[in-house]
Amino acid sequence: MKSAQLLLLSLLLLCTRLATATPVMHHQLDVRINPTLREIEVDDRITLPVPARTVEFLLHAEMEIITPPNVGTLTTLGEIDGGVPIRRYRLAAPRPFDHIAIAYRGTIHQPLRQLSEGYGGGRQVTAGQIGPEGVFLSLSSYWYPAIGELPVTFAMEVHLPPGWHAISQGEEDTDGRWSETNPQDDIYLIAGPYHRYTRQGTIAEAQVYLRQPAPTLAEPYLDATHEYLDLYTRLIGPYPYAKFALAENFWESGYGMPSFTLLGPRVIRLPFIIHTSYPHEILHNWWGNGVYIDYRNGNWGEGLTAYLADHLLKERAGAGHHYRRDALRGYADYVSSAEDFPIRRFRGNHGQISQAVGYGKTLMFFHMLRQRLGDRVFVEGLRRFYRDNHFRMAGFEQLRAAFEAAGATPLGAMFEQWIDRTGAPALAVDQLTVKALDGLFLLHGRLRQTQSEAPFRLHVPVYVETEGDETARRHIVVTSGRDTPFELTLPNRPVRISIDPLFDLFRQLDPSEQPSRLGQLFGADRQRIILPADAPGTARGAYRRLAEGWAARHEGITIAMDNELEAIPADQTVWIFGAENRFAGLFAPHLERDGFNIDATSYALADFAGAVTLKHPDDQRLAIGLLTLRDSDHLAGLAKKLPHYSKYSYALFDARSLVNAAKGQWLESTSKLNIILSNNNKSVATS
Repeated sequence: MKSAQLLLLSLLLLCTRLATATPVMHHQLDVRINPTLREIEVDDRITLPVPARTVEFLLHAEMEIITPPNVGTLTTLGEIDGGVPIRRYRLAAPRPFDHIAIAYRGTIHQPLRQLSEGYGGGRQVTAGQIGPEGVFLSLSSYWYPAIGELPVTFAMEVHLPPGWHAISQGEEDTDGRWSETNPQDDIYLIAGPYHRYTRQGTIAEAQVYLRQPAPTLAEPYLDATHEYLDLYTRLIGPYPYAKFALAENFWESGYGMPSFTLLGPRVIRLPFIIHTSYPHEILHNWWGNGVYIDYRNGNWGEGLTAYLADHLLKERAGAGHHYRRDALRGYADYVSSAEDFPIRRFRGNHGQISQAVGYGKTLMFFHMLRQRLGDRVFVEGLRRFYRDNHFRMAGFEQLRAAFEAAGATPLGAMFEQWIDRTGAPALAVDQLTVKALDGLFLLHGRLRQTQSEAPFRLHVPVYVETEGDETARRHIVVTSGRDTPFELTLPNRPVRISIDPLFDLFRQLDPSEQPSRLGQLFGADRQRIILPADAPGTARGAYRRLAEGWAARHEGITIAMDNELEAIPADQTVWIFGAENRFAGLFAPHLERDGFNIDATSYALADFAGAVTLKHPDDQRLAIGLLTLRDSDHLAGLAKKLPHYSKYSYALFDARSLVNAAKGQWLESTSKLNIILSNNNKSVATS
């Protein structure tokens, strides 16, 4: 939601962005909107932080100035090319001024466009729209004069058609005026024909804005709002706003703004969103909208929010290690060494690669930091960071300072290694021996880093099960070289050793830890799609259209008919389209004559469509996938759904409604990092 344009401010060259003691600009806005005509009329009275003789600002080029500024001479400096038409102005006066009054009107309608084109088709975004469907305006719309990069406060009265409501950050008074007195990096204006539901709480008011009456939909969101406001207030510090609102958008979206979130109509009604994406957006009011992100030095906010929302909720349910494992698998599926980049270069989510680094790797960094410091110091570091940078711009340097102060521990090397370096370590263990000595047992071994890049400095969790103990003992082996010998002293004979079994390290997963999954196919640099020559004509044509569509968006995809090949390629991932495909037999026993057999449950091909994956028979690091359908008219819908199931080994859907019927991951039978120690000191891999 941040503007990509460089904003100019000549009056305050000495000021930095949202740093300590940064001056604030105030906007007093009177706004009239005609959705039918897509028109907006604004009377803006601006208070500058200090007097100046010259001010430059940017405004949407479709805005006509109907009342010139009350001071000085206004000059048009030209237009700026970009996604939004912008006009640049200079206001100059012989004597310093600190108040500007200006009025303007015009239309804003930036069409929705696709972002993150991929197998699933991406998501839609717009810089700004006014229309019968609704209103969406932000700094990216240039709907108000953008003066430099100073933070702003505002008071805003919005005039709308009967039955319409406006939403912005901050607080609404009894007369419908919005205001926010804390420094902001944007002024949002959302409006539509909303039905409003509210509930006051001890921390803030919970609000829900829906486009149709739906009290049974609103109630659970009101409950969840108070639940998560309480959780994060206790964990981090005071909630910084007077309300939190859920607003239904007029297209599918997932935006987090200060004190409200804007979710699409389908997303809002998904039953799992209320305890997944929704707390994530609430938490952004601490990270991103309570402490602002210094994007010039890397976006830490998405990873920290994912760690304390998505991951934390899984951890509370006892599944934190599964979440971390899936994050590591996402990195393995989508990030090649040529496409990898340091966390510090992450700015925002632009597809699976940036998501794997900016969300997945970053949340793993915060998990490793927590493991290093301990829960108490980690939480104190979070609270200190929030307290010291409230409504200020902050980066990784401020994060490091807060955690160093909380733990009285230097962390520069750890931050530099994980924030500024690419790649991930790969681990192996060998040379395991057990010796009895004076009633104790000594377990010797060698921990190896096998990645091609230089070694990392790691604190590796090593779990050892011993005879007579019900739980494994946790040890830490510190390694910074290729090979690290270790010795563990144990009270009883060890029977099993596991290297990082709970996925506490950001690392490359060993192939033995990874089942086949859809993400391997969607993230592959090279793959072959094999079409069925014997499929019925309509299905054969639908399969080809899908294959050609994927190939047009992704380099490295080649297409062949099954009757042109003697065998599947041995050195790349392979999609096999159609149960009629001559290579579909590779998926036995999961594919039977008339359907799939998954965990002893049958899914008839006449009733279910979807995809099943297996490890490549010639290279266990690769995957093969079988995609089937019953009705060719539904293939586009199925293809759009499948990328959202990337972490699963299989995903099957009702052939008519495309409602998910089955999904899951195959269980791996062995892991080279999980080893049974026999009485003769030999070892074997196990699950």
